[in-house]
Amino acid sequence: MILIALILALVLRGTSLIDSAKSTAMVATIKDLTAASRQFKDRYRYWPGDLPNASAFLPNLPAACNLPASTAFVGDGQINTAAEVSCAIEELFQAGLIKADLDPAIGMHSIRQDNSSVRLVAGASSNVPNFLPGVNVVEVSNISCASAMTIDQKIDDSDIALASMGRAKASVASCASGGTNDPVPFFAAAMN
Repeated sequence: MILIALILALVLRGTSLIDSAKSTAMVATIKDLTAASRQFKDRYRYWPGDLPNASAFLPNLPAACNLPASTAFVGDGQINTAAEVSCAIEELFQAGLIKADLDPAIGMHSIRQDNSSVRLVAGASSNVPNFLPGVNVVEVSNISCASAMTIDQKIDDSDIALASMGRAKASVASCASGGTNDPVPFFAAAMN
């Protein structure tokens, strides 16, 4: 019995360490994307994905990301259309501000971590509502409840609730590790 209890304790401790490492990596990803997006905005005067005529500045962009200034919503300060969202990570990559993996299915670079995909999107267009108007966010899908709570604790106010007035929140009112809303469908953190 003692041996079984000891093995179980070691397994649980190992799982906890793995979850902690995943949370730390996601915090770093969110912070890196936020910093890179701010650098992009400082350099080009637009958020990534929202840059009109982007190929003039980033010549290796896929044609789908070269949105003319006359395109609706391009250059409005929001990453709010499907084209802008799909091009935001690609523009950061082409600007040399982040590392990302090429996704052959879409022909552009993307960021995935474990079972989560990461994207940049306007708060108003995010799967996580209740952000202030004009805010762009880093949105993560399919994240464990424990990771969402840890990330929010490290970058915001420790309240992941959808109704939270903080700068980071989840698409659900609450979650319980291994139970309700685990994994959390979407978690987002404001970039501006």
